[in-house]
Amino acid sequence: MKNDLGSMLRVGVKYCGGCNPEYDRVALVEQIEKRSGEKIDFTPYGNGKVDLILAVHGCKTACADMSGFEGTEIWNITDIKDAEKFIGEVVNSGTGI
Repeated sequence: MKNDLGSMLRVGVKYCGGCNPEYDRVALVEQIEKRSGEKIDFTPYGNGKVDLILAVHGCKTACADMSGFEGTEIWNITDIKDAEKFIGEVVNSGTGI
């Protein structure tokens, strides 16, 4: 998948604080990365310019501080269903974000 500039899509990963996780957030992101193959460059959210932020919350409360990301698309993951939606709409679509 390419961004508007024709390069690999860069996705910044932002985790919640993990105070009450209902699933293994890190393992879920690893699965998303594995399933995306070489289509997406996943990076910690603070590593330079990204095309979108993948905010991985451990529960439905989704209370991670998302300030500072104005102007950047944010995908919120609160469970495995959200991850599947991200994979279907971003990773597998081939149409960009």
